[in-house]
Amino acid sequence: MTESIVAYDGRMSTEGSGSRRRRGETRRVMAETAAALLCERGVAGTTIDKVLAQSGAPRGSVYHHFPGGRAELLSAAVEHAADAVVRTMRAGGEAGPAAVLDGFVDFWRRQLLASDYRAGCPVLAVAVDDDPEFPELADLAARSFARWQEELVGILVHHGMAPGAADTLALQALSQLEGAVVLCRAHRDMAPLDAAAEAVAALHAAAAT
Repeated sequence: MTESIVAYDGRMSTEGSGSRRRRGETRRVMAETAAALLCERGVAGTTIDKVLAQSGAPRGSVYHHFPGGRAELLSAAVEHAADAVVRTMRAGGEAGPAAVLDGFVDFWRRQLLASDYRAGCPVLAVAVDDDPEFPELADLAARSFARWQEELVGILVHHGMAPGAADTLALQALSQLEGAVVLCRAHRDMAPLDAAAEAVAALHAAAAT
């Protein structure tokens, strides 16, 4: 799996930034940058000024690409993160559910290690921040989590699992892995993610028999 929300080198993982940025890339780069900031700093720390500083985008581009201002920028960041996880799931889909779950674990392992445990899940960040200034973000987070669950359910069913069992396993897997990411950040240790991966693998093995 090579998908990632952000590369932690001080700038976003994108080609053509600055003067080489192609037409139409500015919006994507800003959304990626906002997603990276959400990973580490949450809603309060993801400001337009910080996005501009890290992305290198011109100030005049903000309301051109995001006429809804900061609210639209934050929404785009959450959608970008949600899409990255879906692509990770689909990349391993044909190999089977175990490969998808391993890929999901690897996705967060790389995020944590590359950021020295500073980066968590941007979707979770907007869900727990619940900023009254941006009530739409909580709904977007809920839809993103539901989308991940539905994606995983579809893969499990495609590989022969009953829909009810697939739905339960998908919810358990996402709950354990998302919680593990939080604990990894708190303890600055990968042990919670490793433990969650083992638990999810055991759940899948039991459900598949």
